Amino acid sequence: MSNSRDHTIYLRIGTLSRSTGDRIDKSFEHYDLHQRIAELEDRHLRDQEQIKALQAQLADNHSSGSSGSSSSSPPDSALFQASWEARTNARIKYLCSLNRAGNALCAWHDPRRERRKYPPRHAPLNTLNCGCTYEEALFEESLARHKVGNYLPGNLVRMDPALRNPLLRLLKERYGYRDGDFERDPVTKDWKEEDGHKEGHEYWERLLVSGVHPRRARGDQHHNTTSIG
Repeated sequence: MSNSRDHTIYLRIGTLSRSTGDRIDKSFEHYDLHQRIAELEDRHLRDQEQIKALQAQLADNHSSGSSGSSSSSPPDSALFQASWEARTNARIKYLCSLNRAGNALCAWHDPRRERRKYPPRHAPLNTLNCGCTYEEALFEESLARHKVGNYLPGNLVRMDPALRNPLLRLLKERYGYRDGDFERDPVTKDWKEEDGHKEGHEYWERLLVSGVHPRRARGDQHHNTTSIG
């Protein structure tokens, strides 16, 4: 009888110990969960603060860029890219148009009495009668306004195609150059203002219908004596 009672007491003590142990384990488990939740909440708060700081920095950058630019559209927008393309097209029509003899020539070959590579009105697509491309002619004009090239009679800046064309290829391959890059502000990415006008498509389209001959405009431009629009 005594052995049976002792066995019963032992079982009760064992059950109580397991129950107490389970409660202790659950207490530790709950503590770990609460601690984990607290850590996650703290990390979430830090992430939120970092997001707010980045948003404020982005807003400041946008504000500073807008204050330095009077462009009606952001430089990376589709509208600005369309304006850029319109500017290039207007420059091609103005600088690469046929003269009275039916020839279209780059600034370097224009004053030279050399035999043209192609007869009047028979140059290939996007190519001048002297053999230079439209892109090379626009590049030469852009270099000239920055005083890069050779000086010819009349103090007009030109660049020998033997130097101009490899330089253009290098800039395109290495930096992705396209016509107009030299006329954009390196900070705001908007068009620069030169001689009282902005270098967007509006200026070149006005110049196109102004009746000013490209050769005269080239000379006036480098002497800083003309301003259209």
